[in-house]
Amino acid sequence: MTLRKINPEGKMALVLETALTLFVRKGYHNVSIPAIVRESGVSTGAIYSYFKNKEALGQEIYEQVQDRFNQEFSARLADKTKTYDKLRAFVELIFEFAEQEPVVMEYMLFMKHTEFLPKSVPICHSEPFQIVRDILREGIEKKEVKEQDNFVAGISFTGVILRAVELRLAGVYCQSLTETIDSFMENAWCAVKA
Repeated sequence: MTLRKINPEGKMALVLETALTLFVRKGYHNVSIPAIVRESGVSTGAIYSYFKNKEALGQEIYEQVQDRFNQEFSARLADKTKTYDKLRAFVELIFEFAEQEPVVMEYMLFMKHTEFLPKSVPICHSEPFQIVRDILREGIEKKEVKEQDNFVAGISFTGVILRAVELRLAGVYCQSLTETIDSFMENAWCAVKA
C-alpha cells in the first residue's frame, strides 16, 4: 500500500494561485469555491480547512500580494539615497511584475478590491504608492523634484508608468517593459524633476 503524501503548503499555494487567476479572469463575484475546486483539483474540504469562506480567501490573496510587493520594494530602496534612484527602483519592480507575473500585476492594478474587501484601500492609497509620495515629498525638500503637491507629483509620475503597464498587459504595447525602462523612466522623471 502506498501512502499518499500530503503537502498542505503546496495545496494552499495552489488554491491561492488558482483563485487569484480566476478572480482576475472572471471577476471576484463570478468565482465560486466549486469553480476553484474544479480548476485547482484541491478538494472543497481542504479549501475550507484553510479558509472559512471565499472572503477569507480573497483577504489572504490581497495580503500576500501586498506584503510581497512591499517587502521587495523596501529591499530595493535600502541602499538608495537619491530621489531618482528610489523612483527607478519602484519602476523596475512594477515592470518586472508586469513582465514576469502579469496576473499578479492585473490583480494589483485592476481588481476593485474595495468591492469585496471593504476594509482595503484603493491602490492609490496603498503602501507602495504612499512610499512613492513620501519619496517625492523628500525629493521636493531636497530640491530634486519641483515644488508641487506630492499627491499630484505621485499621479504625474506613476501615471506614465501605470499606463505603460496597462497597455503592455492589454497587448497594445508589444515591447518588453524591462527592456524599454529607460524611455519610460525618462518621461516619468521629466514630469516631476526640478
